[in-house]
Amino acid sequence: MFLKLEKNIKDLDAQEKRNEETDIDEFISIIDSLIKEFSAKFSQFKELSETFRFIMYSDVISFDKLNLFQFDWLEIEELEMQLIDFQSSSIWIQKFIETRKKLELIEAESLTSDISKNTSNEILETWNSIPDAFNCLKKLAYAILTIFSSTYACESLFSEINNIKDSLRNRLTDDSNSACILLKVTSYNPDISYLSSNLQQQKSH
Repeated sequence: MFLKLEKNIKDLDAQEKRNEETDIDEFISIIDSLIKEFSAKFSQFKELSETFRFIMYSDVISFDKLNLFQFDWLEIEELEMQLIDFQSSSIWIQKFIETRKKLELIEAESLTSDISKNTSNEILETWNSIPDAFNCLKKLAYAILTIFSSTYACESLFSEINNIKDSLRNRLTDDSNSACILLKVTSYNPDISYLSSNLQQQKSH
């Protein structure tokens, strides 16, 4: 492929070569800009790397290592107290040790088998089993688990919201709006025939 590209450049006349150099400069500028954006994006991940570990190592992680500047809506003092209580409970320490072992087994099986299991479900099930006495810890865990890996999903969601909230439907309640969004973004297909057959028919008066 690159041999053909080199041949095409050699075949260009002087004017075309000058234009080609201008195009190359433009491409270099775009790539430089892209490198800067990637660097900025990944530096944010580095800043939050210890906080991301909280999901699986909340039984051993130090509160001081958590970077919570993006999570200032949490009750930070309450979060610290709950983490101390959580880490002093042998039940929950054991729970996370077992979860980590399960995830290691799933990863090992995925290397030797065609059947792949979703590790996210295991993590979510573990956090769902935590009692509401540790609600601040759960909020932080759910917030980290629902961070978008790219802006695509977030932008798509807002695009759907704009389509739902048009000029004819400007008085939707929060509950109705949530229901409409849920219908839009999920693959749920209700069985209309089954549902309608179970409805009590209204008799004529």
